[in-house]
Amino acid sequence: MIIPTVLAAGCLYFLIFTIIAKNIILPDIIARDLIPVVHKINYILIIGLPVVFVVIMTWAVHLSKRFVGPLERLEEDLMKIDSGDYSVRIHIKDDHDLKPIANVINHLMDKLEKNNR
Repeated sequence: MIIPTVLAAGCLYFLIFTIIAKNIILPDIIARDLIPVVHKINYILIIGLPVVFVVIMTWAVHLSKRFVGPLERLEEDLMKIDSGDYSVRIHIKDDHDLKPIANVINHLMDKLEKNNR
């Protein structure tokens, strides 16, 4: 999704600042002042876009691990319980949204373990 967006934005930028500026008859004073500004903007974009991309990707990986990690642990623990190991307890951080579900499952497991004794 990011690649097509960047590609489309780059094409539009190129179209607006390069082709139109060269093909429209601009007074020499405006053209002389406009071209260096366009070159500075190009340098800023060439340096800035990769940095922004790396920051966004790092943030996205961090967020995905924060949300997917507890779900994977929950699935693994439930598979252990399903295989018959009723001593397994689900441990999820207190500030996560899955904590109430983990508490209910742990409470059910306590009841099952008591009944199996």
